Amino acid sequence: MVQYLTEQVEQMRDKDYTSLSIAKAIKGRNPGGMNKSLRLGGKVYNFGPGSPDGAVDLWTAWAVSLIKGAMDPPDAQLVIIPVPNSHATVGNSSDFRTWELARRIAEQFGDNVTAFDELRWTEVMRKASEGGPRQAHELYPKLQCELKADATIDRILIDDIMTSGGHLQASAGQIRNAGASVEAALVCGRTKHIQVSNPFAMPVEELADFDPNDPFGFGAIFHEVE
Repeated sequence: MVQYLTEQVEQMRDKDYTSLSIAKAIKGRNPGGMNKSLRLGGKVYNFGPGSPDGAVDLWTAWAVSLIKGAMDPPDAQLVIIPVPNSHATVGNSSDFRTWELARRIAEQFGDNVTAFDELRWTEVMRKASEGGPRQAHELYPKLQCELKADATIDRILIDDIMTSGGHLQASAGQIRNAGASVEAALVCGRTKHIQVSNPFAMPVEELADFDPNDPFGFGAIFHEVE
């Protein structure tokens, strides 16, 4: 939905601060800055220092509108799966941020759309921002998937910030390995190291499927000669 500047640039624009505030709020942090108001679908969402709820409601509404527009038929079944945070382990049943976001989205639909925490880490992970692993081949072995809904139901992933895409690739790989399919992923922020002209532009990116039998993707480059 928004660019997530990793550091302030020389000429920070008001829209840069706004997009950064939204990303911070989705991550569960104080959005800081000044009070902001954004309109989506005829509704105004307010958020600012110490008040992240409006930004979370805004992103939830954005995600819901995309999912509704993509569902065919509209009453099709769908499971929303959160990418677990670093402390969401198999032995820890505590709630975590992206699971809360997934449930908030599912609650806007009928019984046909549900949210389940089907993914957990096998051990506490170092955050990517603190030097932890980012690549799918490093993350995949540390993830465990337990399907909690029928494997024939399509799934989408939810995460807060995307950097390399490795967490999404590893998560989708484990879900496929468990026998289900992943149709898409929605994230709030896309890490950027430089300004883009419109920090609210919605890029659509296609990530390569992670194959545990070809973890570095060489199969897509080299072909055996028969």
